[in-house]
Amino acid sequence: MEDENHINSDEVQQHDQRVFERFRVSFTAHIRLSDGNVAHAHAVDISLGGIYLEYGAPADEGKEFEVAFDLPFVNDFKRVFARAKVVRVVVIGNRNMYGLAFVFTDFVKDSRGVLEKYIQLRKLQTG
Repeated sequence: MEDENHINSDEVQQHDQRVFERFRVSFTAHIRLSDGNVAHAHAVDISLGGIYLEYGAPADEGKEFEVAFDLPFVNDFKRVFARAKVVRVVVIGNRNMYGLAFVFTDFVKDSRGVLEKYIQLRKLQTG
């Protein structure tokens, strides 16, 4: 039996554009790099299936990273911890920035529930 927090990344990648609504965001996300250091990136949009970040260096497609970010709620923030795989990398103009599209592959503890609640609240706000 699979862990309920585990997501089949191939399924998400195939269905992400059709199933998961994306929302514009602006917050800092943290990425654990291969050497163990933590880098800071700027989150641009998010869905239940993945997140799009702007970062100062490219990453190899297919590479998995640990990511963490705080989602804003009315009176506080809730941290999301997840594993995410790079599915697309784009160069952003001449700013020495890269757009990294990630698909979530696994969530830690109740992180998936936190993200689901955030998405539901955003849908109500835009509905």
